[in-house]
Amino acid sequence: MIHYVSGRLAKLTGSYAVVDCGGVGFKIGISFSTGAKLSPLSGKNVLLYTYMAVSEDNMSLYGFFEEDELELFKMLISVSGVGPKGAMSILGTLSPDELRSAVAHGDAKTIASAQGIGLKTAQKLIIELKDKLGAGSAEIPASSAANSEKVTQVVDTLALYGFPRAKVIETLKKLDTSLSLEELLSQTLRILGKESGR
Repeated sequence: MIHYVSGRLAKLTGSYAVVDCGGVGFKIGISFSTGAKLSPLSGKNVLLYTYMAVSEDNMSLYGFFEEDELELFKMLISVSGVGPKGAMSILGTLSPDELRSAVAHGDAKTIASAQGIGLKTAQKLIIELKDKLGAGSAEIPASSAANSEKVTQVVDTLALYGFPRAKVIETLKKLDTSLSLEELLSQTLRILGKESGR
């Protein structure tokens, strides 16, 4: 319904942000990860990708700094027993890559470390999302383990420019990660740019 909200960051707490859009303040629930990225932007213009959750007695807006996190949120709430608050709790406990890794490895205990998420719910989540998330889609190939720090830098840098982490990692699998950081970043960006039409 509302794909994103863009405006001045008027207020930020641990659980929500208020974004002023032309004099109207939108109260938007946020994850810990999104909150951390918003913290240095108080008073500045921001853009949050949003999801509107509607129930019989409530209508809430949830926002995410990265579109990748929004897509994960949608997948999480598609699992029976996981509502918006539970999904935000998971995303507040685990980063998108940590969540993908936990699902890929069937690590229910790690997912259940999120407040309000029991072990049975975590196990159900793994069963339902393993195929959707693509087991190992967020894993760097073993052959590039020695270059993991460099690869992480590329992923983090391009994520700041709006590229989904999973897509960046998938692209890196096609490249020689022993290249210099600058060359690896350049080649990854070139491929992603062609695919997205940027």
